[in-house]
Amino acid sequence: MATTNFIKKIFDKDISEEVHNAFTRYSLGEFVKEPFLVKVKGSGIMVQGGFEYLNFFQKFVAENVKENVTVSGTIETVKDLSAALKKLGVDFENERRFGKPGSKFVLSSQKMSKDNFKKLISELFTEYLLLNVVFDGGELKVKSQTTPKMGSPTDKFVTLKLSKDWLKVLKDDYLFDVDGKDFNELTINQTYYVEDIEVDEKLLAKDSDLARKKALRKGEIKRSVMVDGKKVKEYSIKFKV
Repeated sequence: MATTNFIKKIFDKDISEEVHNAFTRYSLGEFVKEPFLVKVKGSGIMVQGGFEYLNFFQKFVAENVKENVTVSGTIETVKDLSAALKKLGVDFENERRFGKPGSKFVLSSQKMSKDNFKKLISELFTEYLLLNVVFDGGELKVKSQTTPKMGSPTDKFVTLKLSKDWLKVLKDDYLFDVDGKDFNELTINQTYYVEDIEVDEKLLAKDSDLARKKALRKGEIKRSVMVDGKKVKEYSIKFKV
């Protein structure tokens, strides 16, 4: 299975457009990120991450789910998604975003085939997919139906509740650098250091907005792994995204 985790993609030096877009919001500086939390209790797993994991968790579910899903929530965007949603057979209402440019497409609770859900996430991955998803083996919940203010803390913005049979794919994708032994609680703390931003000067002269979106961030990620209260790993990954 191809990874849905943008940090693992950086680790594997597989820099996709999705990975690049995950960093376009950052200026030069140090950014302490919200903890990535995993708890294993009885027959269940709970995974929680900050706002930056929103679409990546959606994709994780879409890539691994075996049955149809039930979806509800909001998609925030500056685009008109009406045609794309209608093509996928999605029921929605179009509303204005309060105090923000663009629109939000509100999805009432509805069943979707696993294939259509995968298409929805893939085709609209660049939008804010504030969707709650119930599926065989778990559910995905978002804390809010609106995007948080830029710079505000977003601890536990996205929560995944999974049955134990999801543990292997979770470990392969999001706990890729953690030893395979069993655990009860795991915390990954990360700090991003953006040391340089490379901008295409020729593109900047023609289209400054596009040049800023295409600019490459260079720096490193400091990653610390705590397992059952004990730090088991700490290291840094260089990046250019």
